[in-house]
Amino acid sequence: MERGSNRYCIICGKEIKEDEKSVKCSICGSLMHEDCVDREILEDAEGNVMCPYDAALAALDWLDAIVTTYHNSLKSDKNKLNDVVERLKNYLAILEKE
Repeated sequence: MERGSNRYCIICGKEIKEDEKSVKCSICGSLMHEDCVDREILEDAEGNVMCPYDAALAALDWLDAIVTTYHNSLKSDKNKLNDVVERLKNYLAILEKE
């Protein structure tokens, strides 16, 4: 199986058949079944659809800009900072889980 190729959905891994609707990631070009895409999550403000990988990278770039620019403000309230840190730890646990 060639995941990410023009024949398979990058999300579910199943073949995209000729009669099925698909969308292409606006960044890497990976194809996804239309039904696999949650547009509220994978669509940017301009209406461009991204694969989960590129959407995650875009979100991390956004978070990086916030943390880099506003780190002093984030550190000023330890409770809020701990909330952010705990959520980041939870995300790591999800990604590292097999």
